[in-house]
Amino acid sequence: MQGKKPCPLHPAPCILRQMDNHIYLLAFGFTNLAMLGWLAAAAAPLLIHLWSRHRFREAPWAAMQFLLAAMRKNARRMQLQQWLLLAVRTLIIVLVVLAVAEPYGEPLLAGGSSTPTHHVLVIDGSYSMAYRDEGPSRFERARQLAAAMVRLGRPADTFTVILMSKPARSILDRDVIDHAAVAAQIEALTQPHSGADLAGALTLVQEALSAKSENRDAPERHEVYFFTDLQRSTWAEQEDKVQSAIRNPQSEISTHDRISELSRRAPLNVIDVGQPQAANSAVTELSSPGAFTTVNRDIAFELALRHFGPDPRPQCAVELLVDGVPVGEQTVDLPAGGDAAVRFTHRFHSTGGHIVSVRAAGDGLSLDDVRSMIVPVREVVRVLCVAGREGAAKYVANALNPSQAGDSPIRPIVVSEGDLAELELSDFDCIFMCNVAQLISNEAERLRRYAENGGGVVFFLGDRVVPESYNSLADGDRPLLPASLSELVSRPQFGLDPLGYRHAIVAPFRGQERAGLLTTPVARYYRLDVSESRMDAQLAVALPNGDPFLVAAPLGRGRIAMVATDGSLASVDPATGEPWTAWPTWPSFLPIVRELLAYAASGQQHQWQQPVGTPLVGTLPVAPRAESPSSNLKMMRPDGEADAISIQTTPAGPEWSYAATDVGGIYSLRGLPGGALHDFAVNVDTVESDLAKADPQELPSELAVRDTWQRTADDGAHTQAAKAGWSASLLWAGLALLFLESFLAWQFGRGAI
Repeated sequence: MQGKKPCPLHPAPCILRQMDNHIYLLAFGFTNLAMLGWLAAAAAPLLIHLWSRHRFREAPWAAMQFLLAAMRKNARRMQLQQWLLLAVRTLIIVLVVLAVAEPYGEPLLAGGSSTPTHHVLVIDGSYSMAYRDEGPSRFERARQLAAAMVRLGRPADTFTVILMSKPARSILDRDVIDHAAVAAQIEALTQPHSGADLAGALTLVQEALSAKSENRDAPERHEVYFFTDLQRSTWAEQEDKVQSAIRNPQSEISTHDRISELSRRAPLNVIDVGQPQAANSAVTELSSPGAFTTVNRDIAFELALRHFGPDPRPQCAVELLVDGVPVGEQTVDLPAGGDAAVRFTHRFHSTGGHIVSVRAAGDGLSLDDVRSMIVPVREVVRVLCVAGREGAAKYVANALNPSQAGDSPIRPIVVSEGDLAELELSDFDCIFMCNVAQLISNEAERLRRYAENGGGVVFFLGDRVVPESYNSLADGDRPLLPASLSELVSRPQFGLDPLGYRHAIVAPFRGQERAGLLTTPVARYYRLDVSESRMDAQLAVALPNGDPFLVAAPLGRGRIAMVATDGSLASVDPATGEPWTAWPTWPSFLPIVRELLAYAASGQQHQWQQPVGTPLVGTLPVAPRAESPSSNLKMMRPDGEADAISIQTTPAGPEWSYAATDVGGIYSLRGLPGGALHDFAVNVDTVESDLAKADPQELPSELAVRDTWQRTADDGAHTQAAKAGWSASLLWAGLALLFLESFLAWQFGRGAI
């Protein structure tokens, strides 16, 4: 034994041994540590022995002188016999107590030969590793164990460190031979808030095993260690990919095949640092059902919570915060493995972007207990209605503000087609193009840039539309329209097909058959053709004969929608003298126009809410070179650090981007013209909130799963067998000593006679 070092995994010490050119790290401890208190009983034989040695009053007796002389000759032999019996009796008690305490021991790191080894250490960086239960988090335990393995390695060993986050990335290659520097790098790792990319990590492992080291003395022997909580969402779901690969052999190599291939090059060890049956609650959703938020009006916020655990969680406190200030609190009972919904209302008294967050009572995994969104609060919602002829936008404007009241939150402004070039489009939340004949190149580019920056544009087609002009806007690298115009159809259709109410525009009509959507009459319309290359285009509503009626698609951060017929009664069929459609007078028209507004304009809000790992992007205002704000742009991260912003020139103008959204929280863009701030809410993906562990039996057999963090009665047959083996051996040794004590007492007593 060379020495002892504190072990990060067990309460007992770890012993580093070197024998026969093998290095072992032995971790040992006791399951019933409290039973060791009975070791004090081992002092009983000694106390009895000392008590029996009390002094007697001596009196001279002539006959005893001869007896004492004989005893002095055997005093040393008798003393040795007494001490031997005392040691045996004491050892019997010690062995029984140790057996009841259930000791265990297990090699933690073993080098199978004297050959230096290349160790590939893969540390799970998914945010479920942030779970902590009375001590360090799973990630901290994995980090400590990996660093300990590096420090206890042979001087010639090399290490590659991979962080299994999303995406997986290599932290350190094996050309760094200073073990202290490698261990320090591991201990300095910070945990991202993303998921785990197992396939990407296996690719990096394969590259690490294949890479040639610059060091000529680099080892040829390899070992791979995964430090993970074995979360089911990361490991067990790979079985689906295996079955898919079996059904489709031409698909890319499966995870199972890749693990099998790696196992032929190096032993694959999985160090399980997760706790069995760990429970967790998460805020899975936060939304506002209203399309827009204006001042001095009650706004509803709805949130969903899910409890991942076998037992219910009663009276879970949930808090609503606005700009960091608590404004409401409720309690909710969470069923075992179920969901619960909570609804808050709040009234904003100032315009601008406000940070709205909900926070549930904390548990072992705090990252998913908070969810945020940025709510842009307006004085009013400004909508531009461009009329291709007089009266073309009348019904759309009336649907947006039926009462024409000045206190309405929606303020439609109707202008003629010729006034479009003189307006600043960014002043409006949405634009309705009502039977506009055509767009010149400058107008089309302004609309395209408006949409790419988050604006929404809705096109109603009519008799003044020039199909050739519109079709030119559906082609090219940056198409403005999601569909091109085909033939003009004069075939009366009665009713619309909502296609299962799948799209957000018609979803509110579900269960509202009397709203008139299913009976909407359409007599004349343009057949819309959606190119097969437009994978992002969505058919929201169709006509009874299957022709597209309402097509929508994203454009940059904005949204575009096209309606195949007119939004007024101004377009007339010359053959019949009847309007193209009576839809503007139908009950379904007003809610459809409102939902079109909500869909088209919501792109501005959605860009401010992103999941962890999604880049944040935006377009800067065009300014003279001397006034360029690029040098002042900074992104303030949730951890308080300030990062530089990447800026590039795009067809839509100067665009900034920031990709390092690896943690959840609020990101603030600073340095915009006029000192404006722009906040973004980045939230975790709650797929990681379910802490259920994968069954080791479901994993590929090439993975050797071990639990070197904690031993419990349910940890597996291997652990139970190890404990039983130690305890049984100690009991058998105690029984043997008991027989030995009886024999020695008989033998010594017979010899004394």
